[in-house]
Amino acid sequence: MTTSRPDTTAPVGLRVLATSALVAVAVVASTYALGSVIGPGGWTGTAVRTIVVLALVTGVSRYALERGHAARGDVLAPPAALLPSLAGLVVGLWALLGLYGGPTDRFSLLIGLSNVDRVLSRLSTARDLTLAEVAPIDPSLPIALMAVGGAVVVFLVADLMAGGLRLSAGVALPLLALWIPGLVIMGEIPPLAFVVTVAALVLLLAVDNPHRTVRRGASARRADGRAAGGLRAVGALVVAVAVAVVALGLGSASASLPEVASASWSRLFSSTGQTVRLSDDLDMRRDLAERSGEVVLRYRTDADEVGPLRVFTLTGFDGTNWRRGADRDGTPIEAADQMLWPTDPAGVEEPTSVRVTLESLRDTRLPVPTEPRTVDIDGDWSYDDVRDEVLGDQPTGAGTAYELAVFSRPLDAASLRGATGADPDDPNYLDVPATEHEQDIRDLAAAVVDGAPTRYDQALALQTYFRDVSQFTYSTEVPPGDSGDAVWDFLQDRTGYCVQFATSMTMMARTLGIPARLGVGFLPGERVDDSSFQVTGRDSHAWPELWFPGQGWVRFEPTPAQQTGPTPRWATPVAVTPGGPGDPGNVPTPGATTAAPSAPASPVPTAPGTGGPTGGAQDDGAPWLLVVGVALLLVAIAVGGALWLALRRRSETQSLRDAEDAWAELTDRLGALDVRWPTSTTPRRVPAAVVAALQARRGQHARDEDVAEAVSGLASALEAERYAPEPRTVARPDRLQELVDSAVEAVEESLSDRPARADGPSALPVG
Repeated sequence: MTTSRPDTTAPVGLRVLATSALVAVAVVASTYALGSVIGPGGWTGTAVRTIVVLALVTGVSRYALERGHAARGDVLAPPAALLPSLAGLVVGLWALLGLYGGPTDRFSLLIGLSNVDRVLSRLSTARDLTLAEVAPIDPSLPIALMAVGGAVVVFLVADLMAGGLRLSAGVALPLLALWIPGLVIMGEIPPLAFVVTVAALVLLLAVDNPHRTVRRGASARRADGRAAGGLRAVGALVVAVAVAVVALGLGSASASLPEVASASWSRLFSSTGQTVRLSDDLDMRRDLAERSGEVVLRYRTDADEVGPLRVFTLTGFDGTNWRRGADRDGTPIEAADQMLWPTDPAGVEEPTSVRVTLESLRDTRLPVPTEPRTVDIDGDWSYDDVRDEVLGDQPTGAGTAYELAVFSRPLDAASLRGATGADPDDPNYLDVPATEHEQDIRDLAAAVVDGAPTRYDQALALQTYFRDVSQFTYSTEVPPGDSGDAVWDFLQDRTGYCVQFATSMTMMARTLGIPARLGVGFLPGERVDDSSFQVTGRDSHAWPELWFPGQGWVRFEPTPAQQTGPTPRWATPVAVTPGGPGDPGNVPTPGATTAAPSAPASPVPTAPGTGGPTGGAQDDGAPWLLVVGVALLLVAIAVGGALWLALRRRSETQSLRDAEDAWAELTDRLGALDVRWPTSTTPRRVPAAVVAALQARRGQHARDEDVAEAVSGLASALEAERYAPEPRTVARPDRLQELVDSAVEAVEESLSDRPARADGPSALPVG
């Protein structure tokens, strides 16, 4: 047996360039998966450009080395095969030091020890930021260095495995380093990046032929070619399945771990740095998991009551989830006495001073009371008068302090009953999702407020309806829904926490023509001494805000008192008479409304001890990630099967690379015809040995010379290739195949039409 020669230069070049390109595509796509934990910025473009440059460096250098070795008849193997990766490492280090090692964010062409010191310092800063901040983290220079540097390291490792060591099946492992942060922290991945990554891995396995280190017979090689094609197809499917399973598994696991943040209201993000923030993605079907006990903020005031501190408001609701929508630019706050309120507040009371100091809260929005106020704070801040939010460019940190002057409105039943004027012209405040139970919700709202003469009385009736503990139960576990309308399901089961109560009142108010939105923030917290309060993550809360002309947005409290305490002073139902508006005794149960499903009206609490999401996954169909995974696997099967067939045909039709291959095939095919010669026979003597073997079986034949000539042609090509001064291929593969086929055909014809032995007695005719 002899050592195999390398692939011809054309296939080598194609394989090398395709491998480098596919590795680059997979790493670039995986880099975008970091976008779920790092805010948008120029780091993505920098990462893409850097990876493309590295792919060109490693790909071109490996292409030159492979072609040079193939032309000499050698196989590129370690340690020479590692040189392109070493070149990529040098260029990658230079790029990172130049991009992130300079005194500014400009690229530094000349690299010195100072660049190294700055990069190390910024990496340390990035580590501290990841421990102290919440996702998605601001893409500052240290964070960008960490992201781009991670992408560079992953590319170099993946390129080494695929190009240098030709272990394409292992490329998925380094890629996981770019996927795990988003999967574990946020519980979600970009679908397009996922699809592109897996497709690149499938193609990578299909285009890279494994090395063959020993010479086999032609038939064995054809079998090996088919087996290799099958193994590549199977390997491609294995990688596709592995990535899909890891993505689905980690995504699901992250949603069930209380320590890990989820992009939903039910989890306040808590990192190892003990920081929290409120999520602006509220899910009606998700259980309320354990909330952080960390102190979010402290405040001092001489007033008896400040009320909840709102962080942001939400308007858009799709039937299950609240969505914040696009970010808005506010008006710069230019003075400490600038009134922050959507309208001009009239008749406000004397201001109350509140001194707030933030602790573990990290957000770009300040917690402020739900009454008109001024804010005195250092730095650049703006005010969004539509959402009534105070906005900053950077997240707050521990120790951030500001002074509030709160001007409470003289709200009471009389002023709210007599409110007149125009409503906001935004139709979103009246939008109700078009679900199968929209009319049922409208009918129930009308029944609850039946007879209420004013907007205030209607709001009070809704609030009283929800706070009736004989009708509704506060629970952190949400029963599984029975329909596609989460609000209707809550009105059926009557069990939930603040998100369910506040959302349902907001939607029912909208059905009555009352503009309504959701406020999200914190309850007043716990009194520490006469003038000090502290608020923890467990005080996070949501409530409805209804619009009253001339007064603005007014908070109501439908969540039961066991969680929220008393209602606002202007919303205490002291004047409700039995049998009148707001009396639950006159309100029909949801199950009694027209076309309502026959669900029990009594509370149906879930079994204790259950945790994690429990609603939408059972009724809304398969999660989108599972659908994407299944579809991707089907595509992988189709692509892998097609590539397998193509490679199988190629292995069968283009299996000859040189005269050695052709000679081995001739030996096998003639051996199958029982025509053999001693292994010690030189190629030059094989034609005579073949003719002698044939004559021993059937005597002399007119085609003996044709057989000898056909075999001699291939023997001459083999001698020329074996004994040339430098290893080279002297005939094209198609010409070698013709010589093999001609020799075998001549032998077959000479055996199929054999005459009588010339030196033996003539056969006697019969008859």
